[in-house]
Amino acid sequence: MIRRFRLLPLLAVLLLASCRSNAPSPQERERLAEQQRLLSLCKRHQERLPALVERFNTAQAQLTAVRAKAYVPGPAPQPLDPEEQRRLTIYDQQAEQDLYEQAVDAWRRQEAERRERWERQQTSEEATAAEALNRAAAALRQVYPELLLAGAEPRLNQPELERFSRCQPEQFR
Repeated sequence: MIRRFRLLPLLAVLLLASCRSNAPSPQERERLAEQQRLLSLCKRHQERLPALVERFNTAQAQLTAVRAKAYVPGPAPQPLDPEEQRRLTIYDQQAEQDLYEQAVDAWRRQEAERRERWERQQTSEEATAAEALNRAAAALRQVYPELLLAGAEPRLNQPELERFSRCQPEQFR
């Protein structure tokens, strides 16, 4: 009879261990729900994602190209030929010099106006390209915000993009 009572605590422990639920913890349930949400989101946007990424890459390349443009001034008047100047009389040398200086002044004025027009055009093109990039980034953020890296200018998060593009359940663990 004493032996039975010694086994009683062991039986109680075994009984409690077998009755214990195999239900996932709240954290595990939350993780599984997030995994399902991401998988569903991924599958819903799988066909659209390559076009959105292409649009983003194109907009980014366009902005980079606009920013890479440099102003190229027009050709300045040709300087006077010293050899030719030596053959002229002093009066003619002075007249040639005056004409040359007038041509340089006119070129500088025209060049200043031309540069201002170019800078206005450049600013406009850059703003348009930046807006296109922001719209493309907003479309990607609507799909899944982690596809873009945080920062002043949007950039693709390549590892997250590759992971999201595959749409396999095990990748969202």
